[in-house]
Amino acid sequence: MDGPAREEAAELRAEMVEILRQLNRAEMEEPDGEGLELEELHHMLARQGHAGLSTPDVARAVGVLVGNGLAQLRDDPEYAWDRGRVIGSRFTITTAGKTYLLDRLARTNRVD
Repeated sequence: MDGPAREEAAELRAEMVEILRQLNRAEMEEPDGEGLELEELHHMLARQGHAGLSTPDVARAVGVLVGNGLAQLRDDPEYAWDRGRVIGSRFTITTAGKTYLLDRLARTNRVD
């Protein structure tokens, strides 16, 4: 893998780890597992220093996570009291995603 491709892969990995962190945090704060919508993830990533990401970039990273079983899509509309509205398609972290975060923490002594 050449320089630019390696950098792009590292950037995608950092985005995916941050998405997993946000999904894990959301689950800890909302144990009923409501999950986060794509736009919510995009907004959170922008606040965490990934301001250059577009919504399609976030969708691509989430798609990889879902494809690898680290996150899952919930597509059952549900009223979210804390949001004051019905939420639609959203994402949650899976047990495999949590395991990945823990393994990454054990290997690097940090999750970034």
